[in-house]
Amino acid sequence: MTFVALLDIIVLFPLAWAFYLLWGERRKFRSLLPIIVSVVFLFAARLCEVLVEHPTIHIFRLFGFPREPYSVIVTVIGGFADVLGVLFLVTGFVQTIRVRRAQEKVIHDLESLLPICSGCKKYKAEDGTWHPIERYLLDSGSPEVTHGLCPDCASKMSEEFAYLKDRNRRASAVQRR
Repeated sequence: MTFVALLDIIVLFPLAWAFYLLWGERRKFRSLLPIIVSVVFLFAARLCEVLVEHPTIHIFRLFGFPREPYSVIVTVIGGFADVLGVLFLVTGFVQTIRVRRAQEKVIHDLESLLPICSGCKKYKAEDGTWHPIERYLLDSGSPEVTHGLCPDCASKMSEEFAYLKDRNRRASAVQRR
């Protein structure tokens, strides 16, 4: 075996290592499947190239083929494997980008939620403390806040004031007797 043939065979090891690393992550990322298939096809294409280009490797004799038809068959198989490897690699990158964008959107949507107490309307800060909503509005750069009453709350309040005033009058009348 010549030095060049040995180098070509050594080049197969990084592809095998890439396949091993990707295979370990296959459960975490569904989008890695096309990339894993791509590495397999690229490995096969590189192996076909090594088997055809180097005259010191005589695998064709194991199958009883003459060198020329064997070379054509392996070259065609290697060419298809090369094209399929690149095709699956591009598909895998596109899928990975789509999955990543979807994950980033979910994270953005969750981070944009502001937890507010439904009773007192305080908001929960990142450090876990609760603060008045007015503070959040001031800290976030919104316009300055002032207080007022909407018509619904004003009518409810006036009803409550009338009720309390009437109750106090009755209590005063009872105490005078």
